[in-house]
Amino acid sequence: MVPSWESALQEARSVFCLSHPKPDGDAVGSLLGIYHTLIALGKRVTLVLPDPVPSYLQFLPGWKEIKIWGEDYLFIQAAAQEADIFFCVDFGRWDRLPSDLRTLILPDRLLWVDHHADSEPLSLYWNFWRAEAAATAELLYTEILRPFCGAPLPLPARIALYTAMITDTGGFRFRSVTPHTLRIAAELIEPPFPLEAIHYHIFQRKKLHSLLFQSYLLQNRLRRIEGLPVSLLSIPSSLLETYGATWEDVESLPNQLLALEGTLLSVVLKEYPEGIRLSLRSLGDFPCHEVAQRFDVGGGHRNAAGATLYASLDEALAFTETLLKTEYADSLLEHYRAFLAKLELQELLR
Repeated sequence: MVPSWESALQEARSVFCLSHPKPDGDAVGSLLGIYHTLIALGKRVTLVLPDPVPSYLQFLPGWKEIKIWGEDYLFIQAAAQEADIFFCVDFGRWDRLPSDLRTLILPDRLLWVDHHADSEPLSLYWNFWRAEAAATAELLYTEILRPFCGAPLPLPARIALYTAMITDTGGFRFRSVTPHTLRIAAELIEPPFPLEAIHYHIFQRKKLHSLLFQSYLLQNRLRRIEGLPVSLLSIPSSLLETYGATWEDVESLPNQLLALEGTLLSVVLKEYPEGIRLSLRSLGDFPCHEVAQRFDVGGGHRNAAGATLYASLDEALAFTETLLKTEYADSLLEHYRAFLAKLELQELLR
């Protein structure tokens, strides 16, 4: 007989938690939400990421506890062997992980929590998936941590989960936000809570070199597709060294481009050694995750998706522009008209 996840977690002494490469706020915040909740119950918790924690999230309590696969693989292997139960959060496909890291996870002892539309169940028994959830942290809190531990959670856990939610919703402004999402946020920010400090770290703290780099890119690398509500930005890797920048310095650009008048879809193409990585963002109902699936690798959400194309930067830019012109032009214009109609608030108030 399969035990309930509650009894399995209750009996577990050692917990192993993992999220995806190129971690974002939802990945890091969800891991730390689990960590601070379960260590308060006396459990040993190991947190693992394939890539380092981005600097903009290094204000979060406990971020240094996260082990990086390429740096701590011997420790991570030992922790996985000792683990009684596993968490995988904010991803839903095994091919997103390095193969040798993937083999450490035991599906029959796995709690899987995710909200991506193109996910596939990873656990043999305990899968928590809802594509309409605003963030993985939303599901994690309502389906696992709050029922298991009760509210309020420890303050560091609430800080982590709230950070996960505001980063994955653009400060609660994306269409995925529901009254349920905001009720969860209200629970998480019960005093004492450093709301102003969190928003400063996420949305206000900027480095001068980042702003100068972004300014150069907008002036010199931004392209619009004539007749379509699309903004394209291509970034050669050589520019990073020129400006002393990293890919983290352009992380916000896909969302920023959506603020340009006349833009429904933004695409940022980044030149990596193994290929071109694309970040797609859209407004309204335009399904940028479907566009992402037209590349070599791709998927995500309706309004936020990612893809990889194994080509040169110029080839990827040409492929993207041709794809949008030939196969999505009518859809882009139709969705843009519908989006503009929704902006007419007076029509809603009649």
